[in-house]
Amino acid sequence: MIDLAPTHKHGLTLSGPVMNAAGTLGFGREYRGVIDPTHLAAFVTNPLTYKPRTPAHAPNALVLGDGLLVHTGLPNPGVRQAVRRWDKEWGRLGVPVIAHLAATTPAETVHSLDMIERARGIAAIELGLRDDITEFEAGQLVRAVLGGPPVLVRLPLTHNTAELAAAAAQAGADALVVGAPPRVETRVERETIRGRLYGPGCLAAALEAVREVAALNLGRPIIGAGGIYSVEAARAMLEAGAVAMQLDAAIWARPKIVEELRALEIESE
Repeated sequence: MIDLAPTHKHGLTLSGPVMNAAGTLGFGREYRGVIDPTHLAAFVTNPLTYKPRTPAHAPNALVLGDGLLVHTGLPNPGVRQAVRRWDKEWGRLGVPVIAHLAATTPAETVHSLDMIERARGIAAIELGLRDDITEFEAGQLVRAVLGGPPVLVRLPLTHNTAELAAAAAQAGADALVVGAPPRVETRVERETIRGRLYGPGCLAAALEAVREVAALNLGRPIIGAGGIYSVEAARAMLEAGAVAMQLDAAIWARPKIVEELRALEIESE
């Protein structure tokens, strides 16, 4: 058993270290029949925003070597409608549900928290920080969502990931997710495609960031994310200092990886 929020009054206890990353399995029903959510230790929703958002216009996906560049636009109905539409289903998934909230302004974040607190099926919040955020802004946004469910903070993989981790921990974050897929851009036939890059090539940067954050001894559990496509990569993430991990595009490419990592959990007990 793993507690991702040991200092929170309610805690966040998981049966194992493996969960999906935000943006990979929709809002609960989209991948039914492909992935059994009970095989995950927790289910992380697609990103939610205070106001509704529509999908990004094509072209918004491109294969780059062994990676995949994706720009979704964060399509979602907004927090209020999401809670109304999926709260009962979240409560029936059989695992803790972590609502990923894309951080915008402190005011919108507070309003979003008010709606999330009414949901019975949400066990925790994962606050997604934008790539260009400052340490001061990160602290503001974290403090804006305190007082409700446990708060995980997903950090961007940038030059100051460790500094942002320290700011988030000082502000009161319960756990740190290291980190969001890197943003890149490329041109294809006069079109510029910007988005997040997924693939096994992201593992090295993710491991380095996890090691840097772990070395700070912030007293917060670390969830490693990025480039985990094999049991060996999962072991490396745990050895780097993470207590849990999030799978992203590997779930799309090879859904059986979830079962493979469940075997790893048993092996490590």
